Amino acid sequence: MYLWLDLYAPYLAVAALALAAIALVWGILGWRQARMAQRRYHLLTAGVDAGNLEAVLHQHLDNVRGALERASQASETAVRVERASRRHLQHVAVVRYNPFSHTGGDQSFVLVLADAEGRGAIVTSLHAREGTRIYAKPLAGWTSPYALTEEEESAIARARGQGDDR
Repeated sequence: MYLWLDLYAPYLAVAALALAAIALVWGILGWRQARMAQRRYHLLTAGVDAGNLEAVLHQHLDNVRGALERASQASETAVRVERASRRHLQHVAVVRYNPFSHTGGDQSFVLVLADAEGRGAIVTSLHAREGTRIYAKPLAGWTSPYALTEEEESAIARARGQGDDR
C-alpha cells in the first residue's frame, strides 16, 4: 500500500540528512556570530561602571562635548594670537651701500623694521669721513610720508620679501 514510501525512502533520508547538515552549519555560523557580537559588546562596555551600551553612549557623548568645547577654546585662542601677531615685528631688512665715492666700503645702511601690515620704521645711517648721521622715518602701509631714497625703497622691498637677496 505504501509502495512509493519504500521506493523514495532512501532519497527522503538523504534529503533529510542534507537538510539537517545545512541546519547544523547554519546554527554553528549563527552561534559564532552571536559570540563575536557578545565579545564586541563586552569590549565596547569595558571600563564602564554600568556595563551597558547606554552608559557607553552617554560617556562617549560627554567626551565629544568636552572635545568640542576644548576645540572651540583652542580656535578662539588661535584667532586671538593671530590678530595679536599681526602687530609684532615680522619683516626686517638691511641694505648696506656707499653713498659717497670718496669713502671706503659700504658703511652706510638702511634698516627696515615692520609688522605684517607694513607699519614700522625706516632707519637710515649715512657714514662720511666727517661722521655718521642717523635718520628715522615712519612706515605705514609699506610707504612713508617722507621722500624715500632708492636704497630705502630697496630695503622696503626686501622686507616685504619682494627684493633681491644681496
